[in-house]
Amino acid sequence: MRIKLRESQYNRLLKENDKDFLDGTVNFKEIGNKVDKFIIRCYNFIKKRYPNFKQLRDVPMFSKKISQDLVIPNAVALVICYNYYLINSKINPEKYEGDFTEFLGEPLEFYGEFELHEDIPLRGFLSGYQMGTYTGYATNQEEFLTQLENGDYYDYDVDDAQYVEYDGGDIQWEIDEGYIDDYISDRIYDNDWEDIVDNVNLVNN
Repeated sequence: MRIKLRESQYNRLLKENDKDFLDGTVNFKEIGNKVDKFIIRCYNFIKKRYPNFKQLRDVPMFSKKISQDLVIPNAVALVICYNYYLINSKINPEKYEGDFTEFLGEPLEFYGEFELHEDIPLRGFLSGYQMGTYTGYATNQEEFLTQLENGDYYDYDVDDAQYVEYDGGDIQWEIDEGYIDDYISDRIYDNDWEDIVDNVNLVNN
C-alpha cells in the first residue's frame, strides 16, 4: 500500500528529520542536526572571538560564554561548541584561512549535559573528649604547665575505660574525594546498563 504525501507534508517531514537528535528525543528550534548557514556564522564568530583554540578544550565552560555572546540557550551552544571543537581537531586551526563553508550540510554530533541520580560517598568527622594523661619533662610544675600552654608535651595516652564525650549532631560530613571515582565506576560496572539507562536524564533540553 502506497501513501501519497502532499509537498507541504513531505517538506515538513524533512524539516522534522533535520531537527532530530537522539532518535528524535531532542529537537532544537534554533538549529537542526546539520551544519547550516547560521552555524557557519557561529563558527566564524568563535574563530574571531576566541582565536586560541587550546582554550576551548573545556567545551562546557566555553559553551557558557558562547551562549551569552550569541544569546542562545546553553544546550544549543553545547552542540555548536562541541562540533566546532571536532572540526578544529581535524584541521590546523592556526593555519586555517577558510570560513567553514566547506562543512555546510555536514551532520552535527549531539553533545549535551546528562545526569544520573546515584549515591555519592561521604565521610564524616566527629570530635570528642576522653580523660587521659599528658606527659612532659620540666624543672617544676609551672614550667610543665607553661609547656602545655604552648602546646608542647612529650607524650599522651587515654584511658580506654573512660566515657567519650561527643555531640552526635556535630558530625562534619564531606564528599569522599579519594573514593568517589572508584565508587561510581564500580556502581556502573556492577549494574546492567539496561537497568540504569532510564535513570539517566538529559539536562536543560
